[in-house]
Amino acid sequence: MKVKHECIPCLERQANEISELLVEDKKTQEAILRFALKELSEITFEETAPYLAMKVHNYVKEITGNVDPYKSFKVQFNDIAEDLINELALKDKIEKSQFPFDMACRLAIAGNVIDFGLGIHVDRQKVERSIKGSIEAELFGLSTASLWNRIRQAEKIMIITDNSGEIVFDKLFVEQMPMEKITYVVKGGPIVNDATMEDAIDVGMTKLVKVIDNGLAAQGTIMELVSESFLEYFHAADLIISKGQANYETLSDLNDERIVYMLRAKCKSIASAIGCKQGDYVIC
Repeated sequence: MKVKHECIPCLERQANEISELLVEDKKTQEAILRFALKELSEITFEETAPYLAMKVHNYVKEITGNVDPYKSFKVQFNDIAEDLINELALKDKIEKSQFPFDMACRLAIAGNVIDFGLGIHVDRQKVERSIKGSIEAELFGLSTASLWNRIRQAEKIMIITDNSGEIVFDKLFVEQMPMEKITYVVKGGPIVNDATMEDAIDVGMTKLVKVIDNGLAAQGTIMELVSESFLEYFHAADLIISKGQANYETLSDLNDERIVYMLRAKCKSIASAIGCKQGDYVIC
């Protein structure tokens, strides 16, 4: 999915937010904004939004010397997700539901609201509202029963994750699947609040399934830049479950029938591309 006109102010906002988050020096903040605006002024609209965001974030890391500026937020939201799972008895909800896999899917999608690429103003209440909404919502697109049939038939399943915090809800999803079939993919380095190997270890995902990284510190899965090791697993998979908007943005143009997207359609451009309403809980 190529960058849309409405992505431009969003990318500028990301640059402004990260400059204010990381540095107090006005000249450095201005340098970050000038770099972002220059990059945005030169785009061809053949790029993806995650590719453009990666260039800005790499510049920020270089100019500030901080390679993981969102680390404290990632730890915080992993903890928040664990707390909510316990407080709302979500494991019990899964076990007692008529179709446990359906409930686990809904919770995995609900966790996709923890997305700092769309703003750092995510809080515990917003995550809790997303959980309750996902349980009650009519899912857009593919039914959970259809997804379950594809999982049963597949021999090698890849799950490409999105954000920290969300990765904790992914554990509930993974636990309802044949875990011996799964390769779970995190980012190759820090980028916004996306989940890395450190997160996978911290939340215990590595104790459940094989976890690899994609070799790249960028939102989404930019196929021209990921590692050869990741590509081997990607091409070997029968079924690829892709979490989140940035993975949709970077993979949807492949038109690969093996890929199933699970996400919350949080912005207008994504909703328009999928054909759903903004705010929908999606499997497509």
